[in-house]
Amino acid sequence: MKIFRTFEEIIDYAIDKEMNEIEFYSNLAERMDRKNVRELFRNIALEKTARMLRLEKMKDLKMDFDMDEIQDMKIAGSLEQVDHTKTDLSYQEALILAMKKEKEKFKFYSKMADTAVNEECRNTFLALAKEEARQKLKFEIEYDEFVLVEN
Repeated sequence: MKIFRTFEEIIDYAIDKEMNEIEFYSNLAERMDRKNVRELFRNIALEKTARMLRLEKMKDLKMDFDMDEIQDMKIAGSLEQVDHTKTDLSYQEALILAMKKEKEKFKFYSKMADTAVNEECRNTFLALAKEEARQKLKFEIEYDEFVLVEN
C-alpha cells in the first residue's frame, strides 16, 4: 500500500507513474505490427509527457490536501499480476493492459481531486482524471473496432 505524507510525495508518485507509462507506451508502440496502433500508443506517450510536465509545474504551487484522507490510498499494485514486460504481448493483451492502466490512473487522480482542499488543485486533478478517462476510451474504441470485430 502506498502512503503519502506530503503533497510533494503525491506529485512525485504521479510523475513517476507518468514516466513509467511513457516508457511503457513507447515500447509497446515499437512492438505493434499495425501502423494505427503504433501511432495510438505513440500519441498516448506524448500526451503522458505533457501531463508529466504539468505535474512538475504543480510542485511549485504548494497545494493543500486533507492528508488524513489520502495517507493510505490502498494502491497495492493491482496491475502487478499482468506481465507488461512480456515482449510478445498480443494486440488484444496490449489494449487490455492499457485500459487497465488508464483506469487505475483515473481512480488515482479522482481520489486526489476528492481530497484537495483548494479549488485550483481540485480542478487540476479533475482535469487529469478526465484525460485518463479519454485515453481509456481511445483504447476501448480501438478494442471494440478491431479486436471484437476479428473475434
